[in-house]
Amino acid sequence: MNNLFNMIQNFQQEIEENSILYVQEDKNSPLEITIKPEILDTSNLVTEETKEHLWRPSKFEEYIGQENLKNIIKARIRGCKERNQIFPHMLIDGGAGTGKSTIALLTAKYLDVPLTECVANTINSPQQFVDKLIEVNGGIFFVDETHEINRKVANFILPLLEDFKINGQRIKPFTFFGATTELGTLIKKYKPFVDRMKIQKTLESYKIDELIEIIKQYKNKSFQQESISEEVYKCIAINCRATPRIALRILENYIFMNMKIEDVLKAEGIIKEGLTNNDIKVLRLLNEKEKGVGLKAIASYLGTSEENYLYKYEQYLLQKGLITITSRRQITDNGRRFLNELS
Repeated sequence: MNNLFNMIQNFQQEIEENSILYVQEDKNSPLEITIKPEILDTSNLVTEETKEHLWRPSKFEEYIGQENLKNIIKARIRGCKERNQIFPHMLIDGGAGTGKSTIALLTAKYLDVPLTECVANTINSPQQFVDKLIEVNGGIFFVDETHEINRKVANFILPLLEDFKINGQRIKPFTFFGATTELGTLIKKYKPFVDRMKIQKTLESYKIDELIEIIKQYKNKSFQQESISEEVYKCIAINCRATPRIALRILENYIFMNMKIEDVLKAEGIIKEGLTNNDIKVLRLLNEKEKGVGLKAIASYLGTSEENYLYKYEQYLLQKGLITITSRRQITDNGRRFLNELS
């Protein structure tokens, strides 16, 4: 009987030890959170390192471009170390594949703190958020696509980001590092949340020479035996939509397909300067409609959703100065010249 009693006690103790933090959610009662001492004193947790097959920058000198952002982060790292302060919450916005997650990894490395990563829409409750804090362990919590964060979660963490307290009990301070491709959406939905970010920066557009340097560096680290001409590097840089991730994808295709760069671009559906068949279709549609075309009509014309059109096509067309937006989308003089050059 004593053995059975001891087994039950051990089982209960194991449950308590593994249940470090519990959030009780009831629609008919206020949010109740029980914090156990373990979350207040957790130390020496090691997160699993990111396992990448291909190379990525491991120091700021290898991260090409974004000099202003790097200067801000390096100054903050130095200041935080000198003053023994936690690195401030940070929000970066920019297109997909422009280096937001790499900046987070480098920041954590130079601070010598753990990094925990997730996508915002995978955190659906306050409980899931506080569970992540155990992994964070006073380091950096990198949340990608922050504009998709759950409203209940966003409201829950607002005071937490400033006071590092839950139900009046202090938890280990941490750094929230957000990244988004849709800053406007995030501000519209959760402006108070954005206001908590002490560092806010929009990634700058990459210049052609920066893109060439990124491509060369990646090739020299990942494909050392390959020989690539300057003309190919420049062609890739011009046709990657000013996005490093796309540039590296084209480079890999060029290496593995063993074809001329023109044929690789054709296989990618790229016509000129990074514009694809669908980009050209949009320009030709707008060129035919002097008064412009609405968003819904363009998306319908392409056979895609409005969100997909905005994400995949419109941003680059605006960046190139080929279209403009008033109440409707209209082609610019640059857009007309571009079409004439294709003829």
